[in-house]
Amino acid sequence: MSITIYMPALSPTMEMGNIVKWHKAEGDQILSGDIIAEIETDKAVMEFESADEGILGKILIAEGSVDVKVNEPIAIILESENDTIEDLDTSNNTNMEATDDNENSIIDEESGEDVVRELVNEIDIKETDIDDGNRIFISPIAKRIAEDNGIELTDIRGTGPNGRILKKDVEAHNPDDNVSTQTSVGNNLKLESGVSLESGLRLEDSSPLTKADIINEGNNLNYTATPIDTMRSVIAERLQQSNSTIPSYTLNIDASIKKLNEVRKKMNDDMLDEIKLSFNHFLIKITSMAMLHTPEVNASWEGDQIHSYNSTDIGLAVAIENGLITPIIRNVENKGLHKISTEIQDLISRAREKRLIPSEYQGGTISISNLGSYGIKSFTSIINPPQSSILSIGASRKVPVIIDDAVNIDELISITLTADHRLIDGAVGAKFLAFMKRLIENPNLMLL
Repeated sequence: MSITIYMPALSPTMEMGNIVKWHKAEGDQILSGDIIAEIETDKAVMEFESADEGILGKILIAEGSVDVKVNEPIAIILESENDTIEDLDTSNNTNMEATDDNENSIIDEESGEDVVRELVNEIDIKETDIDDGNRIFISPIAKRIAEDNGIELTDIRGTGPNGRILKKDVEAHNPDDNVSTQTSVGNNLKLESGVSLESGLRLEDSSPLTKADIINEGNNLNYTATPIDTMRSVIAERLQQSNSTIPSYTLNIDASIKKLNEVRKKMNDDMLDEIKLSFNHFLIKITSMAMLHTPEVNASWEGDQIHSYNSTDIGLAVAIENGLITPIIRNVENKGLHKISTEIQDLISRAREKRLIPSEYQGGTISISNLGSYGIKSFTSIINPPQSSILSIGASRKVPVIIDDAVNIDELISITLTADHRLIDGAVGAKFLAFMKRLIENPNLMLL
């Protein structure tokens, strides 16, 4: 008998995932609990454990495949070495003839393993736009890429067995090798035999012309189109949701960090090289104390209810490749600066490696975004649902101030609170910021 392994939903919002790596090869023995693959969600790369035991008979979705839908078959496990292709349960779609995306398709990569026979036959497909009776052998991922990019399958020469079209064939295909005439959609810019009739631009016939090469100088239509990846798509969806559903407002306050920096420097000197405290570590702790002082801020809007929380779970925005993630420091009210520092260091490191699990970046009621290192004086952030507020921290700046009728130099930062007005009134937000300012300017009060 065989067991079909499906793309798992590794987070509540996951709809698609990417197969980053297979840890098992076809023919390998698998035990329950074994890590068989690494799967990338919108925010992290997670290890996928097998719940079943047997032999990995067939990998249906190759390593490196992207945008694999949740519940799509990705592999087949045989329960014993004696199982063969005849034992496949066709009612579970393992023959790949019953789904829209994989109908009459075959698998992209071949393992080369001699231990287990081919479990999925080479099945050909007949495209509806081919009327000469020719048949095309193509893998599911190659077909998907071709459809997404509007590439005619008849223009591609397959390099796989029996002339099968593989992913690499589609990616290497240049559609303009088969086209002698191209016409741009805008401004009636028509290119024939390498000549631009409208702009007078001469294009050499020896260089294949691509869509990105077609330049309308009058309107500066010179760009490169980049597909939106999963992370950017989720970020866009959530920001749009926040912007359209949360009636937010902003409050801004300046605070002197001169005394806090003196305390921080003294603490770092006393601890030698054991640990280095940053302003963010103090800020996280101060935010937690302000939330306890103003508990109305430590809440979230949940439909027809307001959830008020006992613990302070605070997110810190971290820039990662092609996106942003907000690891959550839990129960900050019970942690000292040393513990906060070590936790943040670990979370940031694993966030940039996309190794966080969902519980480490989901939830919380407030986030902190600090762009001070970029020299940004002040800015406004968008609330990250289901949180109810976010703090935007600007760069420190030295300014002249009058103290005891004398001019002194102080160091200020700008703090902007963006809050959900449905549950945090303006006076509450102002009280929260005022208490933060008090703690920042008098760090000795943190000991109380």
